[in-house]
Amino acid sequence: MLLTQSAITAAGQTAPAATPTNDPAAPAKEAPAAEPIVKLDEYRVTAGFASSLTVAATAKAEAPTITEVVIAEDIGKLPDISIADSLARLPGLATQRLNGRSEVINIRGLPGDFSTALFNGREQVSSGSNRSVEFDQYPAELLSGAVVYKTADASLIGQGLSGTVDMRTVRPLSQGKRTIAFNALYERTQFEPLVAGTERDGKRASISYIDQFMDGKLGVAVGFAHADDPGQGKQWNAWGYPNVDASVATGAPYVLGGAKPFVRSSQMKRNGFMGVVEFKPNSFFHTTFDLFRSKFKEDQSLKGIEIPLQWSSATLQPGFTVDRGVITKATYGNVFGVARNDGVFRNNDIWALGWNLKFGDGTGWTTVADLSYSRIYRKDIVLETYSGYGANQAGTADRLTYQLQGSTGAIFTPTLDYTNATLMKLSSPQGWGGDVVSGGQVGYLKYIPTTDSLAAAKISTKHDLNFIFSSFEVGAHVNRRTKSEIEDGYYLALPNGAATAPLPTLTGITDLSFIGIKGLASYDPIQALSSGTYRAIKNPNADVISAAWNVKEEISLAFLQLNINRKLGSLPLTGNLGGQVVNTDQSSTGLSAIPINGATRTVPTTGGKKYTNFLPSLNLTLKVTPKTQVRMSLARQLARQRMADMAAGMNVGYNAALANSTDPYNSAFSASGGNPELRPWESNSFDLSLEHYFHDNKGYVALAGFYKDLRTYTYSQKTIADFSGYPTTGGTPATFLGAVNRPANGQGGSIKGLETSVQLPSELLLPAVRGFGVVLGGAYTESAIAPYGPGSQNTPIPGFSRKVGTATLYYERNGFSARVSTRYRSKFRANIYTFGPRGDNFQTVMAQKLIDAQVSYAFQKGSLKGLTFVIQAYNLNNEPEVTYQNEDSRLVTNYQKYGAWYSAGVSYKF
Repeated sequence: MLLTQSAITAAGQTAPAATPTNDPAAPAKEAPAAEPIVKLDEYRVTAGFASSLTVAATAKAEAPTITEVVIAEDIGKLPDISIADSLARLPGLATQRLNGRSEVINIRGLPGDFSTALFNGREQVSSGSNRSVEFDQYPAELLSGAVVYKTADASLIGQGLSGTVDMRTVRPLSQGKRTIAFNALYERTQFEPLVAGTERDGKRASISYIDQFMDGKLGVAVGFAHADDPGQGKQWNAWGYPNVDASVATGAPYVLGGAKPFVRSSQMKRNGFMGVVEFKPNSFFHTTFDLFRSKFKEDQSLKGIEIPLQWSSATLQPGFTVDRGVITKATYGNVFGVARNDGVFRNNDIWALGWNLKFGDGTGWTTVADLSYSRIYRKDIVLETYSGYGANQAGTADRLTYQLQGSTGAIFTPTLDYTNATLMKLSSPQGWGGDVVSGGQVGYLKYIPTTDSLAAAKISTKHDLNFIFSSFEVGAHVNRRTKSEIEDGYYLALPNGAATAPLPTLTGITDLSFIGIKGLASYDPIQALSSGTYRAIKNPNADVISAAWNVKEEISLAFLQLNINRKLGSLPLTGNLGGQVVNTDQSSTGLSAIPINGATRTVPTTGGKKYTNFLPSLNLTLKVTPKTQVRMSLARQLARQRMADMAAGMNVGYNAALANSTDPYNSAFSASGGNPELRPWESNSFDLSLEHYFHDNKGYVALAGFYKDLRTYTYSQKTIADFSGYPTTGGTPATFLGAVNRPANGQGGSIKGLETSVQLPSELLLPAVRGFGVVLGGAYTESAIAPYGPGSQNTPIPGFSRKVGTATLYYERNGFSARVSTRYRSKFRANIYTFGPRGDNFQTVMAQKLIDAQVSYAFQKGSLKGLTFVIQAYNLNNEPEVTYQNEDSRLVTNYQKYGAWYSAGVSYKF
């Protein structure tokens, strides 16, 4: 299934009109129209936001399945600064922010792992620890658009369960003429640099070149995009809220267990390259080669103070304040705060290559061959360094008061001065890691390298029919994917066994007034590490050793699709009927680690499974009027499991006291780990959509409903494993069987929802009022999926928002363009990352509403024709990201503010 980029003329940004070569609402023609391809190159549109909406509506109308479409306003210019932000404006889609950037896409209330991402129709690897693609890796300036397939047909390879996002680059032969485009933006964050030595200013620049040769038979497109984006953030993080003993306070109210607030300054640098060579000497031969590369680097500097309270040796003082079961104000004595100067560094390198050949013989047969390769290498470095007034809970302790501030966390009033670089020392104030480092660690360092590669090949052939079906398509696809991740962890200690050392050379005083603390004496932790301030001690613990894994998948797929182009009475009926047979051979290797007699022993571990899935599908579109159509889809959809959950390695424990037990659920052996035998998630899905398109597809209104019956869901369960061959202590145990707590396929559930979208220019209602328009989208979803097994239905699945909505109001006329947009999603559960990707930390995120705006002016004639000035602003309302505990908005566990983000720039096209 292909989406061909529309030819965008250089006629300027005038009226939002499209001139179709045929009526898109008219009944489809015979065999050629039955091909499930949306050919946007049949339309010539003027550049601009409104025109991109028109072309997107045309693509949606002609698609053989239920889709949503985003089209670039012009060469190198999507409607938003990132592809994720553009996708989030589509009905039923929402994003999760990470460090202020939209990164993870949720489709129809399901987790990001339930969707897949394609690049020019080919499945992509992921820079995360699992499968969900992090969309900020793909420069928006190099994309011509994206298609979101909400339903699937048999010819769609790499489909997801909730949806499939296909990002597209330009096709040079569709452009029609030589085009060169430049874009340059200056960026600035609302917040001043929160960490000394960092920047609040950034820049973006891109260039695209598209040309045709050999009388339009050979096309070339190349593009380069550079981004140097700053980021700022204020992050409150609570350890949690335990109950105090009822003897201390009546009713055992909740109290702050500890806190880890930070300020963050970051710099993201990304270089992206795109190249396309397209050759079509005649109507029977068409070949395309695609190349994409993105190098991504992000450095984060974090400064803060970790404050252990109830979950430490600190003592709660009398005189605290209790409000409706929560201690909202309290003073603690014997507090040993851990001052933190930390860094988080990520490097990604993504490659994607693809070659496609389409040929026919003029007799109704068309054959397509496609080869692709996608690879990513990622390396994360997480560095923590500690300092304070004491070492190993000895020395000068703080007496500190906290007061909760509603939904923003807490403020603190300490008695110690954390800006005093003379009295503060490098140390281990809490004595953490004392089992490895005498007196406790003074920091921690971990390296997390990840590789993910995917090679695929597809061949298919199609033939026109003159029977019940208009054509049929049959094909085969094979791919091999390998992903591995390792964690190397090191405790940091001071040389010669010292307990304390002077602070390194200061870089400044970091302002921590957002939590009530005057400031923090700050230094460069990387400089301290590289100068020999610390010595590194390898982490010997079983949980780190067993975290290394490798997962391999070999998938072979065959599909058959029968295309429909007939009439039901006098009404045109199009669609397809087909199915995929998918054979999977998955395996994993890793290390299981078990502590025995004070040392950690390892056992190589392997596992895997072979299975076959059948995925039938039926898609029908009935045109009840030339401009109104009803769509229906029945399909079985599939999404593969999170790859980290398929790891073979286990963290094993041995309890000699249970050596005589014969009950495998209570034996000497116990473990936790992944499950290489996990089968995919499967859903029986039903979709229904009613769509009405206005004149020339300038606007439309659509109402859609969906129902997905998940045949299985995955949650942690106890399964039995054989630990024969594992080392033991003492005598031989009565059984080598033991319980493993790991993800397993279990009871499924259902999810259903309604989606509506409206795209309406003002001239359709009031012909005299031109240039204004509105784009609206909304979704309401209900879930009956129990994410932790039977009985947990009241806990929503990750990524589920009951309500999602978007609205954009725009004006575009005579070269001037302005728009303001808002996105809303109700509360949802999200995986909150703090220091590195390992492990899940699901929390409830409060409802969010983001407001963005953009103003531009394009010169349409004269010597400046092709020149455009633009001003953009994102997160104008400085919307925080807030999570809380126990459905109580006072028990804030995370409160993050990123500030607004502004840019101003210029583009030129000729």
